[in-house]
Amino acid sequence: MSKDIQHSTSENGQGNIPYKYCLNCGSELKGMYCHVCGQQATSKTPTVGEFVREYLNNAFIWDPQFFKTLWTLIRRPGHLTNEYLSGKFVSQEHPLKLNMFLLFVFITLFVFFSGTEKMHSSVHDLTNDERVRNVVQIEILMGNPEFAEKIKNSPRDTVLLRAPLVLAERYSGIMSNVQTIEDSKGEAIDKWVAVLPRVLIEDKIVVPDNDDCYHFDTETGKEMNDLEIFNSVWREMVNIIANYFPMLVLFTAPFLSMSLIFVQRKSKLPRIHHFIFALHYTAFLEFLMMCIYVLFLTVVPNMAVLKYVMVTGSCVYLTVAFRNVYGTNTWMKAVIKALFTSAVYLFIGLAIFLGIFIAACFVIAGEM
Repeated sequence: MSKDIQHSTSENGQGNIPYKYCLNCGSELKGMYCHVCGQQATSKTPTVGEFVREYLNNAFIWDPQFFKTLWTLIRRPGHLTNEYLSGKFVSQEHPLKLNMFLLFVFITLFVFFSGTEKMHSSVHDLTNDERVRNVVQIEILMGNPEFAEKIKNSPRDTVLLRAPLVLAERYSGIMSNVQTIEDSKGEAIDKWVAVLPRVLIEDKIVVPDNDDCYHFDTETGKEMNDLEIFNSVWREMVNIIANYFPMLVLFTAPFLSMSLIFVQRKSKLPRIHHFIFALHYTAFLEFLMMCIYVLFLTVVPNMAVLKYVMVTGSCVYLTVAFRNVYGTNTWMKAVIKALFTSAVYLFIGLAIFLGIFIAACFVIAGEM
């Protein structure tokens, strides 16, 4: 009988091995995995399921214990870090592999649900909202010293105006509200009796409707296309984030570990301890962001609420993980250190965002 088709029984009782010698390197098998090259002793003709699992394992760093590791990550903050640092590598997913797979799932969801188009659309709607354009228009006019002087010296007229009521609050030196006719509470343009500089009417910045109710002509000052430039810059920023999101997220882990080294400088722990902790915390944040994104697309479109959930969830998790990994004496110390570390992480995020903004500005400037 040929040596590559002989059957034997595993010494550790794991079942029958389909052949005696490794098909990859020819070494004699002493278990279900070759002790020389590591190849598993499986059938030379795999089933469809085995073929797909092998593909996922090689292409997307898939491992059957991924869900077990993820559940432990969520349920027991800091436990994976303690287990890994105690030498238990095989019983859990490697921290980098865990991060990469979560990022892969997040990007897949983002692309599948057309996240880039949704972000582009939301900013386009914002920059074309008449309320936003009215506020920006006043800012542009007041940024012109010559026109600002004209407004200051202009006599006032009382008119019925359709415009955001916030203008009367923010620019009380320019216009005032005599009587509120319709207050839309931010959902649409308000209607109120306004006292404003006559020069705004003379220069046709404020023009009458067919029913003699005035409104801001949003086409005025179109040559100062601040909103259009902002829209273009934002679109480029979204493109950069969509293309480099995994790298940007993982880029924060080394900096987070540096902040942990500073916070825990008295512990004298090796730097790798802080780096493993940072990777596990980053993996939790990736999972949390994925959940937030799914909620945003489905049942909770209010991003303000989701931001609160994101901040609260990440801080609570970090506090518990801090106490479990670093053995902080009291919960108060754990909270303080967690808040400080969160502030550092936020600073890193803002620095990355600023870098993306600058890069997007350079790209748009090059296209103009």
